[in-house]
Amino acid sequence: MENQYDLDELQRSKEDLEQLVARHYKGQKKQKTLPAKLEEDFWKFNIDRTRINAIQFFGQGVITYTIFVLLILPSNYLVIRSSPHFIVDFVYSILSLLIVGAALFLFWTFSRFRKLSRLFYPVACVIVFCTIFFPSLLMMSVSNVVLQNQAMVLIAFLYMLGFILSGIKPNHMLWIGTLAAVCILLSFYYFNIPCDFLMLGRTFIGSLLLGFSISIMLTSKERKLFLKTKISEINERILRLQASELLHLSQHDELTKVSNRRTFEEMFSYYYDMACKENKSMSVLFIDIDYFKNYNDFYGHQMGDQVISSIAKTIKSSIRHMDFIARYGGEEFVVLLPETSAQGAYAVATNIYKAIDRQMIPHEKSLVSNHVTISLGITVFNGNPKISQELLIHTADKALYRAKQLGRNQIYYQPLPVVE
Repeated sequence: MENQYDLDELQRSKEDLEQLVARHYKGQKKQKTLPAKLEEDFWKFNIDRTRINAIQFFGQGVITYTIFVLLILPSNYLVIRSSPHFIVDFVYSILSLLIVGAALFLFWTFSRFRKLSRLFYPVACVIVFCTIFFPSLLMMSVSNVVLQNQAMVLIAFLYMLGFILSGIKPNHMLWIGTLAAVCILLSFYYFNIPCDFLMLGRTFIGSLLLGFSISIMLTSKERKLFLKTKISEINERILRLQASELLHLSQHDELTKVSNRRTFEEMFSYYYDMACKENKSMSVLFIDIDYFKNYNDFYGHQMGDQVISSIAKTIKSSIRHMDFIARYGGEEFVVLLPETSAQGAYAVATNIYKAIDRQMIPHEKSLVSNHVTISLGITVFNGNPKISQELLIHTADKALYRAKQLGRNQIYYQPLPVVE
């Protein structure tokens, strides 16, 4: 099989992946990562999927977020309308919501446009950091206690979004979340903004630990999905190669590796129709190995198969790329020469004849030579549709018969009969 090496490689890759699935996900101790190359491919796959999801669900996200804003702003207004710092608190709440909306838009932008998508991962890290830092800073700076408590919930929500939906690796997200938390706490301390540091610290730690744990579990499941996807892709490639190999076997002779008679009949009809349509000539060569039965009886069938294979290779190397060769049956071959006149066909036949003669394959039982020889029959079709395919083949076969009848080891040209 021509594709056997590729099939073996794919089969080995499939078995390796199946062992990974068994080792990582079926009762044995789970490992955090895959082998280096697979782990790299997995994160490319994961990031691409995140980008696709961001593009597909952007519209739904905008609608959902708009509804959320329309619900949260009136409730904030009702909560803080009697506050002495009403205007500042309300402006801070509006700004925090605008920042989250801008972050969603930037996330979609770097997912949607191809030139920007190369920067998707680092930009996603920056967007997540800013989305946690600035809204948290604004919402925790308000004087209203109810809004501060609401900000705690918002912070936890933003951390969950970063860990679960951003496509960022859990370890990276842990560092980003920790950095954002430290920067927020330092900002409050530096600017002397009053807040409940204990409650805020517990919110950060709880959000980081919970988000990281959930992210690790989801990533583990996604690795399993990725491995199964890779196995499915390999199965598809194996099936394609096997189908290609079966098609090749159905069209080619296994011994000589040239086309078989069934394929010849299909190609002959195609070349015949083209010659009729374009009104161009097409030559047909029939070739037979002289006294091949005597060769087989004396040297054995294994040596006979080697001779047939060698003759096929010689014929194939003696014709043009556009020409067609097939094993017609037994030790008989046929060659189609499109756009070739009688003179050109005779020149090709002579090249084939001389190339085989130069091989000097011993044949003690031949009655015409002490080495293997061939007989060739030629006829030329001039594109006249009144000449049927059957008549064309019959005439070429008749030319070969005449070459053998006249003593073999020669080329014989048989013209087509004149058709009114």
